[in-house]
Amino acid sequence: MARLEEQDFDEKRLARRQRRKRSQLIAYIILAATCLVVFGGCAVLIYFLNGVIKTGGKAQEPVAVEEQAEEEVSQVIETPEVVQEPEEYTEEDMLGDIVGSVIEEQSLEDKVAGLFIITPEQLTGVDTAVKAGSGTQEALSSYAVGGIVYSSKNIKTTDQIKEMLDDTVSMSKYPIFTLLSDQGNMSDSVKDTLALRPDIDITDGETAYQAGTQVGSELFKYGFNSTVAPLVDMTEEGQFSQDIDLAKDAAAGFAKGLTESGILSCSYMFPLKGDTLSGMGSSDKNKDDLVLNEYEVFKNVIDSGYAGAIMVSNVSLPNVTSDNTPASLSDIIITEELRGTLGYDGIVITAPLNEGAITEYYTSGEAAVAAIKAGADMIYIPEDFTEAYNAVLEAVSSGSISQDRLNESLKRIYTVKYADRVNEISSGN
Repeated sequence: MARLEEQDFDEKRLARRQRRKRSQLIAYIILAATCLVVFGGCAVLIYFLNGVIKTGGKAQEPVAVEEQAEEEVSQVIETPEVVQEPEEYTEEDMLGDIVGSVIEEQSLEDKVAGLFIITPEQLTGVDTAVKAGSGTQEALSSYAVGGIVYSSKNIKTTDQIKEMLDDTVSMSKYPIFTLLSDQGNMSDSVKDTLALRPDIDITDGETAYQAGTQVGSELFKYGFNSTVAPLVDMTEEGQFSQDIDLAKDAAAGFAKGLTESGILSCSYMFPLKGDTLSGMGSSDKNKDDLVLNEYEVFKNVIDSGYAGAIMVSNVSLPNVTSDNTPASLSDIIITEELRGTLGYDGIVITAPLNEGAITEYYTSGEAAVAAIKAGADMIYIPEDFTEAYNAVLEAVSSGSISQDRLNESLKRIYTVKYADRVNEISSGN
């Protein structure tokens, strides 16, 4: 019994001790909370008093943290969006779009045909062409050639040649070059008929310009839009002078006169003329010789901006190319020298590929493919047009000549051909 009472006492004592501990814990918590409230109030009071001091005694209401953040964001000055002005659509842009569209829509056959300049006899198969009729229409539908070159036998009267040229242009799918071949080889009767004897003595750049204007105006009147001129020949038989400075000014002036009369000039022969009609024509000149003479004249024409096209000769230059490859088929002469050294990016035309310097060593197909691979843009009078055309077509189809290489030449050609169309559109005509 005593043991039970003692146990009951101990339990009551333990309970009282636990209540006492709980009371102490609650007291500590209350004390801690009171201290926090007091310290917090002091901090707020100090902050309030600092604000009063900084504002000259005018109290400010405490601002919530969220409100301060919003105010700071609202105070950030946003950079105004830059509105770009639309780029001006220039005539050059328009021309590029037209040319790109034409090339993109062309068939491969039309693209390849556009690289050739041939005679009307090669196009139609007749012995002598003096009229553009149904045969010309049918032939141009099959072969959309880039140009047709006319010689003395095609010209009888001024009315006849004008009608022939006008009809030919109207029959072509695309703008076509109508060329007069080398003026120096024109018969006297044709020179007189077309008034191609300028009555001006060429003594400097200005008189050469006047002569070029006179010749160009006559050619344009009869329907030509291109001609193989001026001739750069630094020999005694040259069209101008052996004096470099005079030849430079005269060649550039003559080309300018042709161009401003509506005629595409084709300066020839680059880098020099040779005896290539019956067989290989070779020159022992090296690059230094050319740089001091012929290059000076061609470079001046190029820099003048009137080098519509340049014709590359069939002469061989072993001291420049290290072999007997004709210049017209040499990538060293066309790509490295004419385009690289002289910086020319216009139309490059081969010399006539029916000359002995070519036909004695190459088939028509081999010569045409080699010329395009070398960097030429247009094949001028191949010996056999059909064979040359098929060879280039096959080379492109097989990948031997890339589509990009083909389009590169077409872009140069059509940039010249469609320039007048852009001018007409821009002027509203």
